[in-house]
Amino acid sequence: MTQPPLPTTPLIELIFNRLAAADGVSTETAELVLAALTGEEDLAAALAGTPTRLTSRSPAGDGPTERIWLKSVTVAGFRGVGPERTLHIDPGPGLTVLVGRNGSGKSSFAEAVELALTGDSARWADKTSVWRTGWRNLHNPDPCWVGVELRVDGVATPTRVNRAWPLNAELAGAEVTVTSAQGRHADLAELGLARPLELYRPFLTAAELGKLAAGTQSQLFDALFAILGLDALTEADRRLLRTARPYDTAIKEVRAQRAALAQALEEVADDRARRVGALLRGRGAVDLAAVSAILDEPAEATSAQTVLLCRELAAFAPPPVDEVIRLAGQLRDAEAEARRYDGGRSRAALRSAELLRLALEHHEDEGDGSCPVCATGTLDGGWRAAAAEALTELRQRSVAAQTAATRLTALLRQTHHLIDDLAMPEGPGTEASVGALRNAVAALRRVPGDPADLADHLDARYPVVVAAADAARAYAEGFLRQRDTGWRAVAAEVRAWLTAAGELPAREAGLARLRAARAWLTDAGGKIRNERVAPFAGHSQRIWAQLRQESNVELGAMTLEGANTRRRVVFPVSVDGADNGTALGVMSQGEMQALGLATFLPRSCAPESPFRFIVVDDPVQSMDPAKVDGLARVLAELAEQRQVIVFTHDTRLPDAVRRLDVGKARIIEVTRAERSVVTLRPGSDPVTRYLEDAYALARNDEITAEVRGPVVAELCRSAIEAACHRTVWRNRVARGTPHTDIEKAIEDASRRLATIVALAVFDDADRGGDVLGWLGRRHGRRAVDAYQACREGVHGAYLADLPGLVADARFLATVLS
Repeated sequence: MTQPPLPTTPLIELIFNRLAAADGVSTETAELVLAALTGEEDLAAALAGTPTRLTSRSPAGDGPTERIWLKSVTVAGFRGVGPERTLHIDPGPGLTVLVGRNGSGKSSFAEAVELALTGDSARWADKTSVWRTGWRNLHNPDPCWVGVELRVDGVATPTRVNRAWPLNAELAGAEVTVTSAQGRHADLAELGLARPLELYRPFLTAAELGKLAAGTQSQLFDALFAILGLDALTEADRRLLRTARPYDTAIKEVRAQRAALAQALEEVADDRARRVGALLRGRGAVDLAAVSAILDEPAEATSAQTVLLCRELAAFAPPPVDEVIRLAGQLRDAEAEARRYDGGRSRAALRSAELLRLALEHHEDEGDGSCPVCATGTLDGGWRAAAAEALTELRQRSVAAQTAATRLTALLRQTHHLIDDLAMPEGPGTEASVGALRNAVAALRRVPGDPADLADHLDARYPVVVAAADAARAYAEGFLRQRDTGWRAVAAEVRAWLTAAGELPAREAGLARLRAARAWLTDAGGKIRNERVAPFAGHSQRIWAQLRQESNVELGAMTLEGANTRRRVVFPVSVDGADNGTALGVMSQGEMQALGLATFLPRSCAPESPFRFIVVDDPVQSMDPAKVDGLARVLAELAEQRQVIVFTHDTRLPDAVRRLDVGKARIIEVTRAERSVVTLRPGSDPVTRYLEDAYALARNDEITAEVRGPVVAELCRSAIEAACHRTVWRNRVARGTPHTDIEKAIEDASRRLATIVALAVFDDADRGGDVLGWLGRRHGRRAVDAYQACREGVHGAYLADLPGLVADARFLATVLS
């Protein structure tokens, strides 16, 4: 099947050529478009008018260019697989179909491939936590691991990816091992496979089939965009939008502030406010120079020094009276405490204490004896005890005196600082309250020297200062209220707005450039998108043409529409030649499955994908027989160039593969026994299975011939009928006969062996009487005997040489196939 070619021209070069060929595109717009494609720095430089680098990244990433095939999948202790089992697949083009009933463990291998390579499974995506439990096999939970072996063209050493879970680990807690010819790796990203796995996803589950066509349009849109190298267009558009947002916000804020200031100026009773408000309320651009001139006009005739004095008076706040009265009380107490310890007496006490200390030391050194000072007293034990007691008392008095003096000094210092820190505002104040405050502060600063007098001075003078300050503050605040009508505050806001408004022309010009660049890029991007998606759309249509078979739904060219949150992939259809808009409203579930495949396969088989394998799990759901045959054809054609691995429980797909006689097809049967023991064995067609069962029974001597004979004959007859069915299907499908007609013809002819053989041989069930003659003429007596034995043996007429009967039936099935 021809695959859609991917464009190789770098996107930035393609855009550059379109810009060069376009008429009416300014140089500024072209620079912004190219810069937006390359990065934030280039875009900022282009807006600023500085040189840009114009270096872009590869939109599809830097993944490997080698072709990668799937060689084997190993599963142990995971999902439905207990003891370790390995599915070996020839690493080259071909079709492998794994068939098994539900619960046989076949999907465990499909999920293992995806989980090993990506660390997750789409089957569990968007599901509740319940879906992420029970993944460990119940019968053999340990060891639990999945592994994938990949073959890279031209590389002898395989690449192996294993995920193993310790016994108590969660699903996300797998230990990952990646090895290749280059050595050991932390993950597949080191091999450049992370991005290709995201872009081309060579796995498809049954759950995803429905989502591809119905539930995840934006995701499919993004996936195709990325594969086509168009994600750079989306990034560039977002970059332009993101860069334009601050410009747009700033412009809107300036305009909104203009209206708000005009409203605020109406409430200010000032001529300047009235004139500025008129300028702001006018239509069109504001004369910023005229507004600035009004703001710069001098204030009214009132002296600036008087205004400054009033502002300082309004802020003048001396300490509260009660704090200062409390300080005066503390000062008075400290002075009384210091007076209790007379300074002179305290000094005498200190000298006496020193003499006593020296005398005690002398007595300690010399022992009892006369006083060395007076020579008349005696220094003995009695004297020593009395002297020690006196020394202790003297020392205590000295310490108390020093403490009282220190406290008094500190309070005096605090009082003087309080008085000195009352900074009376200076200025030409003539109001009585201002003069009263000055006089009160001056009187307070005439402090007496005695601490007790100073305390009395604070009690008498400080309340006067506070009362005068309150009066002066009331005057100043009234003066300022009467003078300032609100102009000063609003003028500051207008001045700040002027700065922003001055930048408005540049911001508007920048926003216009960004919008022009974005508009051009959106238009050009739409055209490029349509050009690049066309091969994929054609590929999907070709696949659909084979899958649809007898469907009356005709699929048009897939298109990508919308942007941002409204992006989607559109599948236009017509029903019986009438346009029906989009596909989803008219398609059956089987047709939806086919549409999902028609979308998935071109994406996964993109030529630039390094993965030459695709894994599809259960694609046959809800498909009628005609579509199953179509699917077999599609898979067979893909298998000419790709490694196609399909898992299914529906035997119709392997039957269709056998009917089509796909040369590279391999069918594997998956069975699951007790304790999750999974077996993989080559699949056999119904004819072979019937004959093998018949031969095994024919050789079983433990059962009497009378019992074995009719059963063996019945199995041989079933084999011949199956051979006839295959022939009828092959011949009539080749002629284009509808599947329903083929099924009805087989059902009608299956009432007797003669009619079904006649349908296979003559394509006419009514010629049953000619069968024996035809068999004798064309294939001899052996074929005739086998035919008759199968007809009559089911009634017990054939009891001799049962193995010979099976051999003859095999011969007859071969000639009828």
